[in-house]
Amino acid sequence: AGIHAILALGLGLFLGYAGQISLGHAAFFGIGTYTTAILTTRYEVSPALAFWASALTASFFACLIGRPLLKLKGYFLALATLGFGEIFLVMVREGSGFTGGVIGIFNIPFFSLAGFTFDTYLKQYYLTWGVLAGLILFCKNLVRSRMGRAFLAVATSEDAASSVGINVPRVKLGLFVMGAAFAGFSGSLFACVMSTANPDTFSLNLSILIVMMVILGGMGNLYGPIAGAIFLTFLIDTLSQYQEYSLPIYGVVLILLLIFFPDGIGTRLRVRLIYLISYWGRKKRREKVNI
Repeated sequence: AGIHAILALGLGLFLGYAGQISLGHAAFFGIGTYTTAILTTRYEVSPALAFWASALTASFFACLIGRPLLKLKGYFLALATLGFGEIFLVMVREGSGFTGGVIGIFNIPFFSLAGFTFDTYLKQYYLTWGVLAGLILFCKNLVRSRMGRAFLAVATSEDAASSVGINVPRVKLGLFVMGAAFAGFSGSLFACVMSTANPDTFSLNLSILIVMMVILGGMGNLYGPIAGAIFLTFLIDTLSQYQEYSLPIYGVVLILLLIFFPDGIGTRLRVRLIYLISYWGRKKRREKVNI
């Protein structure tokens, strides 16, 4: 759930603030995974350095393809990013001498930092959610900055943002690259936690799942994609116990969520939380007045 949340947070920035959809996010996740796998198993690079190298590599490829692809919009952009994801899978499966082909890469070392190794599930749990907390803090500061206000302007209206001097293509590219960097981080964590890298993990199904997490959680805020990632991850894990009925139940749940929570689960929970906090504040003020 934590790894999915990092993925959804990165795509949520691009989908919620740039207003564009990408179906190639799983490819950046795979680039991060394979970067860590190759560097740690074949070149004996420390997992901590490979963690940052994975984000830089994913960002590099996002910048490389982002300039021509982001000239497209809507469904055309979605199809173009889908093509990039399929090209990545073909290259990984056919490059057996470098990526291990369809078998993949095994025995990836656990994440370690300053001599401390995250070799248990509990340690990996704290590592993943610690990275997610750091990324949330970074995004909160970013959204409140001058660049963040440019993001909000582009999300509201590209024409209006251009009229006040905002470079819309540069903003979109920045969000696209940032989302790829987050996918690189999550891919590196995935490689160190699962200790393997296999191309079947980074299929179109994962890209669609990430988009669903962002939409169901709620776009335009930082906590919606995280809520959607946690909910869908636990839903899939729970339904896996009922193989015969998992797909119909999964479909019905998604339809009901879209009907009753059109703004997203995270958005609705956020509104409720703000209401409860304000109600509690008004109640305390009334008690002080009565005293």
